[in-house]
Amino acid sequence: MATLKTTIVLLFFIFVQTTIAQEDLKLWTGHSAQAKLTKEWRLNVGQLLLFGQEPFELSSLQNSASVSYRISKRTRVGLGYIRSSDPSDPDQEARNRIVGRYRADLKFGKLRLANSLRAEWHFPERSKFEYRLRYGLRIHRGNWGLPLKTTPFITNEFHYYLSGKPLQYRDELGDKVVKQSPDGLHAHRVTLGVRFRPFKRASASLSYMRQTEFNIGNKYRRINVVDPRNGRVRRSFSNFSVVMFRFSYQLDLREKISKLTSIGSKVSKTNPNLVRATK
Repeated sequence: MATLKTTIVLLFFIFVQTTIAQEDLKLWTGHSAQAKLTKEWRLNVGQLLLFGQEPFELSSLQNSASVSYRISKRTRVGLGYIRSSDPSDPDQEARNRIVGRYRADLKFGKLRLANSLRAEWHFPERSKFEYRLRYGLRIHRGNWGLPLKTTPFITNEFHYYLSGKPLQYRDELGDKVVKQSPDGLHAHRVTLGVRFRPFKRASASLSYMRQTEFNIGNKYRRINVVDPRNGRVRRSFSNFSVVMFRFSYQLDLREKISKLTSIGSKVSKTNPNLVRATK
């Protein structure tokens, strides 16, 4: 059994190594901190650094903050904000997004399934979309008995684009047909990775992600459109790979908040005049 676990982990690293030489490879690295405010509420702040391959330099910096609420043991909702900027070009307009999240976890023995739905509003709008819906299914297993509680995982995610900048569609002869946003299911991401715990209240992950864009359905809702008049491609597919490392630290503020609340309660009971004076 131990040999099987080791083989699976080695296969992951071999798979990542075979992708290093491919085009459009990027490196993302991020860190975050999560604080438990109460039994239901959590606060998360983080930063993600995105590096391009040619040339290898920091292409984007994402700062994020979010709050989540646990509805039940396996269900959670959240709301967050992400701001993206280019450190090398301070004059470039920053990109913002508001993100709403819903997550439902399922358990089958030691197998874990995490279903997530994200609704994003991007402003200013991107050329392909202003709103994006992202559905993800993450599969992993419980404790494998590996060092640092290492656990492999796989995630499949689909993206639905909405309200992008209008694109002029033409027929085979080059005549105008309709000008509209390329709404539709246009992207898929698959992620393979391993998650581990370097020490208490900290977790880290190393993963490989591949994004592929495509067209489905109505030909007048497509991206990667060839203009029949000159052969130019408009809104070409954005296909790329990412090697990603993330580190996260967890804080539990429930005890501190409880102590501050109890101290305030004791002060109000023992010295009510002091409370009146501070109002």
